[in-house]
Amino acid sequence: MGQLRKKAQQLSRQARNGDRAAAQELLRHSVETGHGKLALHRFFLARAMGAEVRGDLARYCADLMTRIPSETVRKIAQAEAANARLYLQRGAPDA
Repeated sequence: MGQLRKKAQQLSRQARNGDRAAAQELLRHSVETGHGKLALHRFFLARAMGAEVRGDLARYCADLMTRIPSETVRKIAQAEAANARLYLQRGAPDA
């Protein structure tokens, strides 16, 4: 279990530095471990960062959205869109 947590922490650091693939892998980790709201946070972050979320990952999150109040889903989406903008700026090469 410790290795999974370390991997998630590493992916989280990478995502916060603008790595879209890491954001998508974090989502996959959340879905595989059965996370609820955390998976939604990671879903909206990955999408806002430009990752394509399909298949089982998209279905899992769509199911979660039917069970969580729409206002909560909206707030999560807004928060992660703001995070994505910040993270992508961090990852942008200096001009």
